[in-house]
Amino acid sequence: MRIVRSAPSEPVPPGENHDPRANPSRANFFGRGRRLIDGLLAAAFAVAAPSRCAGCRRELPLRGLYDLLPRLCRECREAAIGPVGERCRRCAAPVGPFLGNRPDCSLCRRDRFHFESVIRLGVYEGRLREMCLAAKRPGCEELAAALAETLFVEEGLDLLAAQAEAIVPVPHHWSEAFWGPPKTPETLASVLSRRLRVRMATSILAKSRRTLKQSSLPSTRRRVNLRTAFRVPGRFASQVAGRRILLVDDVLTIGATADEAARALLDAGAASVRVAVIARCVGLKPLAGRAGTSR
Repeated sequence: MRIVRSAPSEPVPPGENHDPRANPSRANFFGRGRRLIDGLLAAAFAVAAPSRCAGCRRELPLRGLYDLLPRLCRECREAAIGPVGERCRRCAAPVGPFLGNRPDCSLCRRDRFHFESVIRLGVYEGRLREMCLAAKRPGCEELAAALAETLFVEEGLDLLAAQAEAIVPVPHHWSEAFWGPPKTPETLASVLSRRLRVRMATSILAKSRRTLKQSSLPSTRRRVNLRTAFRVPGRFASQVAGRRILLVDDVLTIGATADEAARALLDAGAASVRVAVIARCVGLKPLAGRAGTSR
């Protein structure tokens, strides 16, 4: 048996080892201290303002300062995620297990989207539909933030794989956004920007005219309603050119809103556009032959 002798390491003079990782006992001391302080502060906050689920307002245990962030209880989170199943790699619609290697599905096969793919949390139905509608109301920004946190936790790998260089919320017309709290896409984008450590750019995409609400229109009119509704102001073109953009909205139905917004970004020189949404609605389907018909 061959014995390998290692050269003795030079002694470290006292007072020169400032790296706690080099001393396990010191690292454990600091770790325990941080956890103790974290727990004490969490307990103080729990007494002053108990942590509650942003969806159902049920009181939640507060184990640390991280739990002060908006979050959902286990029941609301599972209802938002829904059953695990296959999804289209292009439009994120739920599909059967026999799609094979196709990059699209029957819902988006005839569409020519300007975005590459969609990342979503769940399907727009049941409890998730109720939470998406509630998040649009004034004073419900906490619910929108909790949904965005859940989206990151569940789909963080895909969001990181997008390698976005700017996060852009789908904008509203200035007359709609001037008054009142931030719109849902801005709240979602703000959370994802913090989580992904990517700059949120709220000004590089603008809605140049008012349009009818997409939810009030049939699928065949949604694209016409939004045609040329988005633009990138010239002074922000340099912030778009050559960049990978993550476009954020709350719900995607047939993709008209995301498609027109992505078109404007690509026309301004963006390298690529991916879309992140909370819910994918599959209740509407464009008529055959209407290529590009896509909320």
